Amino acid sequence: IEQIDVLKDGSAAAIYGTRGTNGVILITTKNAKGEMPTEVEVNTSVATQQITRRLPFFDADGYRNLVSQGKVGAQDDGASVNWLDEIMQTPVTQIYNMSLRGGTKTTNYVASFEYRGIEGLIKRTNNEMIYPRIEVTHRMFDNAFKINAGLSGYKQTYFAGSDDDNGYNNDVYRNAITYNPTTPIKDANGNWSESPSKTDYLNPVALIDEVEGQNQATNLRMFASAIFTPFEGFDIKYLVSSETYNQTRGYFQTSKHIWSYKNGRTGFASRGARRVVDDLSELTASWKKTLFKDHTFNLLAGYSWMRTNYQMLWMQNFNFPSDDYTYNSMGNGQALQDGRAAEFSEQKENKLIGYFGRFNYSY
Repeated sequence: IEQIDVLKDGSAAAIYGTRGTNGVILITTKNAKGEMPTEVEVNTSVATQQITRRLPFFDADGYRNLVSQGKVGAQDDGASVNWLDEIMQTPVTQIYNMSLRGGTKTTNYVASFEYRGIEGLIKRTNNEMIYPRIEVTHRMFDNAFKINAGLSGYKQTYFAGSDDDNGYNNDVYRNAITYNPTTPIKDANGNWSESPSKTDYLNPVALIDEVEGQNQATNLRMFASAIFTPFEGFDIKYLVSSETYNQTRGYFQTSKHIWSYKNGRTGFASRGARRVVDDLSELTASWKKTLFKDHTFNLLAGYSWMRTNYQMLWMQNFNFPSDDYTYNSMGNGQALQDGRAAEFSEQKENKLIGYFGRFNYSY
């Protein structure tokens, strides 16, 4: 990041057309300017994290003391388990970045590539991201004409521990700090220790181990602009841009998952996809002139066209003959054949077209 500007005044934001009524935040990324030799920069970092202060809950011995006092609801199940330790890990975050910058008097370029491998404090909360970027600026006709174009985006993959876009199941942490510390992780038969009659009291380790899921997303941003300056103080600018977001996700609960037991199912799976496309086209003309050193005039007029297209679909199925295929064989679930599986899809589109102008006089 090279610079951040906050334009809170509506008149200052007017040059941003139909979306600038309430103000604009400008984030300017680093770029190459003027004649400069080729520069290569490589950065890497490795980090970890931990909880610095935990909530003061009873351990197994403290809980057994409650049992000996005959506290209502306290029950000694014979084990000693730190449930928070069982669901947590020592995470490692790795970041690698490489950038290239350079140019001549008329052409500048910048390109970068970044990889982020991020692990969370809770097991299986992994997040991998790749950020490519390239931008080129070319000037001609003694700087009277300037072209700027760029391409950037990201590719993301992370664990989906719940049947939504968030990827994280809040029940894991909540149950880790409320589950009985004397209850074993599994019983003598190798089954998860659970309380099937309670809907909000679940084995937190089982919530992690008895699910499979992955969210994959890609985001691509493209833009190009041309600025023509026929004479000093007068600029005509045309901007076109497009941003596309694609996401696919899958989630699966095994036949041993607590909700499979509670709902009388043998496995549950869901699949979903989402696509959002934002297209923008803007034309602006601005003129700035100072007369007699004290009088400054600034005039701007513009046209803005924006279109947003949204598509989404998802489906569910359950009662699978095997856990082997997880969410990758949706048609094998019996619920789809019985007509009990949910399916949904939609598409929405809207356009926003506006004309805007601004006149400023300063003395």
